[in-house]
Amino acid sequence: MKRIFFTLIFIVLSKYSVFSQVNNRLLENNISYTDSKFQLNVFNHNYMRNYEYFNKFADGLTYFGSILHPELIYNADKKLSLQAGLFIRQDYGRGGIYQEQPTFTINYHPGKWQIIAGKLNGNVMHRMPEPVYNYDRIIYDNLEFGNQFIYTDTNFRFDAWINWQEMIYKISPTQEEVSGGFHIDYKLSNNSKHKIEIPVSVFAYHKGGQIDTPDRTLITLFNSSIGIDYKYLYNNKNDHYLWLESHVMGYLDYSNTKVYPKDNGYGVLATLGWKFGHTSLSTTYWQGNNFVGIHGAPLYQSASTQINNEGFFSTERKLLFVRLISDYEINDQFSISSRLEPYFDLNNPQFEFSNSLFLTYRNQFDLGKNKSK
Repeated sequence: MKRIFFTLIFIVLSKYSVFSQVNNRLLENNISYTDSKFQLNVFNHNYMRNYEYFNKFADGLTYFGSILHPELIYNADKKLSLQAGLFIRQDYGRGGIYQEQPTFTINYHPGKWQIIAGKLNGNVMHRMPEPVYNYDRIIYDNLEFGNQFIYTDTNFRFDAWINWQEMIYKISPTQEEVSGGFHIDYKLSNNSKHKIEIPVSVFAYHKGGQIDTPDRTLITLFNSSIGIDYKYLYNNKNDHYLWLESHVMGYLDYSNTKVYPKDNGYGVLATLGWKFGHTSLSTTYWQGNNFVGIHGAPLYQSASTQINNEGFFSTERKLLFVRLISDYEINDQFSISSRLEPYFDLNNPQFEFSNSLFLTYRNQFDLGKNKSK
């Protein structure tokens, strides 16, 4: 009966989609297609992300480096673009390049739609809540490849994708991995005083295959989330508001052999915040019960991935975050974001924190003559 109950919850949630409790819009690599036959897109993300953590769930570590991703784009016509680029990641403190990867994309973008094959608009651009989709993936797992469908309107945004994470060939010593889902933001109200959004997310992960040599178990995991985000613009300025945000999230394990001690769980996330100009101050409460997000931030999970405690499982997680974030859009191309994020573990009282500094540049350059009309 309990399993049927959680399955029904998952089905209900999956019919609706989240603006994460952390606004990462300034970190996104969104491409604006120009009127030129050829254009150059340049994305440069510089990161310092430091975790002063000593708990059993998330590692205390530091990401410090730069990402550079130039792309040459051929605009075949107003609706069709072909892209080829080179993704480069350099981590400071070690010689050479940590990661380099060629990227290819075809983007058919008629009107409000984008239909993408190849490199996806991934990681933070999915806009999922942090327990389901860790925004650190912009650093350690930036690239996603597969198919994607995006629809953007004034009051509605839809993003659905499949990410082919691990391809295998016959006969393979490893299993294939694939993930995907969809995210919806629906604006119920969008006037000068009140803004209300309903965000819904569904995410799935599968690890298996039929042409790998070992007889390994198939893994299939699901997460879902539905929420409401309310903003009160107290002086009619878009960067001055109070906001209240709440999400309910679910976890289901449909694997042949269960991966974790519990095959279903849930979590509740609630945020109260104040945005005043470039700066925001917020507090977030998280309560998770047997919740697992395979791509989510590790601190929210019941299943530990910490280097010395991997496999440790805690049924209940109660966390209280305080976030001080300053976002500066220096101009249309360059932004700076600094973040201080202390938190308290209410089940195991302790104070820990993370701090970050992101410098992000993105720009499009026209090359050659304009497209034919």
